Amino acid sequence: MHLPAHMILNALVLGRGRWRSAWIAVTGGAIFPDVPMLIFYGHQRVFLGHSEYTIWSSDYFQQQWQFVFDLVHSIPLIAVAAFIAWRARASLWLVFVLSMFLHVLGDFALHHDDAHAHFFPLSNWRFMSPVSYWDPQYYGRYFSAAEMALVFFGALVLARRSLQWRVLGLTALGVYVGLMVLMWTVWM
Repeated sequence: MHLPAHMILNALVLGRGRWRSAWIAVTGGAIFPDVPMLIFYGHQRVFLGHSEYTIWSSDYFQQQWQFVFDLVHSIPLIAVAAFIAWRARASLWLVFVLSMFLHVLGDFALHHDDAHAHFFPLSNWRFMSPVSYWDPQYYGRYFSAAEMALVFFGALVLARRSLQWRVLGLTALGVYVGLMVLMWTVWM
C-alpha cells in the first residue's frame, strides 16, 4: 500500500476506543516502516541522480538497502518491541508498535517481486504475495482501485472524528492525490 493508505487504514483500525487520542502514535507507527524507503528514494534520486527505472529495478534490491527495509518490517522484532511496551505499561509506545505491525501486515499481503523478509532475523524467506499493490501483473490495477476507495472513504470517516483525526485524514488524502499525480506524470 502507499504510505497515505497505511496512515488512513491504521487510523481507522487503531484510532478508536481507548486509543482515540493517540493519533500521533498511530500515525508514527503507520509511517515508520517506510521512513527508510523515503530516505532510500531521496538518496538515489536526488543525490545520486538515478532514474526511476534504475531505482526500482536495481538499487532497491541492493543487499544493504534490503537489510534496512527488512529490519523495520520484521515481525519478530516488532513482537519483541510490543512485549516490552506491554510489560512497561507504555500505552503510547504499544499503540505505535501495533500500528507498525498493521503496516507490516498490509505489506506482507501486497508485495510480490518487492517482498520484504518479514521474519528477519530468524529467516530471510520472502512471501511473494499473489497480489501486488502496484504491479498490474499481480492484480495491481484492481488493488489500486480498492486502495483509492479506502483512502477517499477512510478520509471521510476520519473527518467525522476529532479535529486531529480530521486533519490526519484530509492530509493523507491530499498527499495521496499528490502522489498519484506525481506517479502519473513521472511513470506513465
